[in-house]
Amino acid sequence: MKKKIKDLWKTLLLCAAVTVTSCITPVMATPTENTENIASEPEAPAKPESYEWEIQSNKIPGWPQGPKVVAETAILMDIDSGSILYAKGIDEKRAPASTTKIMTAMLALEQVPFDTQITFTDEVNNIEADSTHIGIKPGETLTMKDCAYAILLASANEVSSGVAEYIGGDVQTFVDSMNQRAKDLGCQNTHFVNANGLYSEDHYTTARDLATISCAAFQNETFREIIKTPYYIVPETNITNETRWLNNHHKMVLPDSSEYYEGCLGGKTGYTVKAGNTLVTYAERNGMRLVCVVLADINEHYNDTRALFDYGFNNFQKVSPSAVDLTPAKKDTLGSKLIEQGSLNTIFQESSLILPKELQKSLTFETALEEDHTLQITYRYGDTVLETSSTQATDEILAAAKDLGIQKEERTEGSIDFQKENEEKETNVVPDSSSTSSQSPKGFIEELVHNFRQLPGWKYPALIFIGAALVFYIVTLILRIQRSKKRRKRRKNRRKGASS
Repeated sequence: MKKKIKDLWKTLLLCAAVTVTSCITPVMATPTENTENIASEPEAPAKPESYEWEIQSNKIPGWPQGPKVVAETAILMDIDSGSILYAKGIDEKRAPASTTKIMTAMLALEQVPFDTQITFTDEVNNIEADSTHIGIKPGETLTMKDCAYAILLASANEVSSGVAEYIGGDVQTFVDSMNQRAKDLGCQNTHFVNANGLYSEDHYTTARDLATISCAAFQNETFREIIKTPYYIVPETNITNETRWLNNHHKMVLPDSSEYYEGCLGGKTGYTVKAGNTLVTYAERNGMRLVCVVLADINEHYNDTRALFDYGFNNFQKVSPSAVDLTPAKKDTLGSKLIEQGSLNTIFQESSLILPKELQKSLTFETALEEDHTLQITYRYGDTVLETSSTQATDEILAAAKDLGIQKEERTEGSIDFQKENEEKETNVVPDSSSTSSQSPKGFIEELVHNFRQLPGWKYPALIFIGAALVFYIVTLILRIQRSKKRRKRRKNRRKGASS
């Protein structure tokens, strides 16, 4: 009996010990709970090769370092002066897709009043079936105002072609005028074959050229008004009994969009499978109006544009030349005299420069008197040309030039932003892809690499096949040479044996 009582006490004490231990010991997570707690976020997709491509503006001494972007080519330009703040492959040719419509709309707005009635022909059917359109039918009539909003907001391909035909008599004639305007604006690497941007190998531009075209279009007040409009309603027409609601495709200008960017003034989107994402965007902050162009982007066009605008607005400022320490170049005797007599004070006060907020290089200017009595002033940041402006020379300036024996000076060739000159003023910081005759070996190799990247995806299997064929040929050649040597040796031995 005592033994049973003793065993019962042992059992009770053991149960109590287990209970106390379970109360003070942390509860272990189940495998399922542990998995949920340590689950990591999905890895971001790997950046494409273009993310690591060279940024030309980052090579300029003392220049703020710009961000890497996915876009194969990109530019950030000041709209008012044309100064380039960021440059990545800006003279490399790429397909513009629907950003082509900036040129189309600019010419149309210049030539056709808003209340003009445009009746469309069968030309509206000459677009790819799955491309962007608003369903215009042959014989349907819209006003030029309706067409302008359809082109710039809804990116309507058939409307673009129809307007081109209306203005030019046929599409090709209008496209010829597009190419002529591009040349007049100084675009050297742009060629259009249609008015809507549908892909063609012969339809191309560059980031620099497209930014130049975009700045020209931005001077049109009507264009500026259209591109910032969230939506537009096309009323009923002679054929369609319903209104058409056209939404602005550019998300950075829409306040209710997750891509909204404060200060965005609008722009133009573009996309085709072969062109990738293209995007032109205007923005204004702190008195600066900038345009950003990204071409051949892969789904990062809004992020890239945001990064470039942030870079521009955070690192640069718009200032008057009179507000900074600006001195004439050493050999600029005319500039020195004009500064001494105060002849440039008014010009400097009425001008502006886009400069890095943290100046690491000296600011200089150089004057040149041209044949038509205009004074050209070239501003430099270190050795880098920031901007070149021209103004009519006053009698005081002409008198100073006459006293110094200066009649005229030839215009500095190629005084484009980011040009870095040596003693002969021939070397450009931003290379011009059209100048290949004097290209350095390094530039030649870089161009070969770039051209190789543009080849289709089968280039790698083809390269492997060619390499294997080359190795096979070399091995076969070596074997044949060795066999030939052995045959000659055997013949020689036979001759020796016969002679003996």
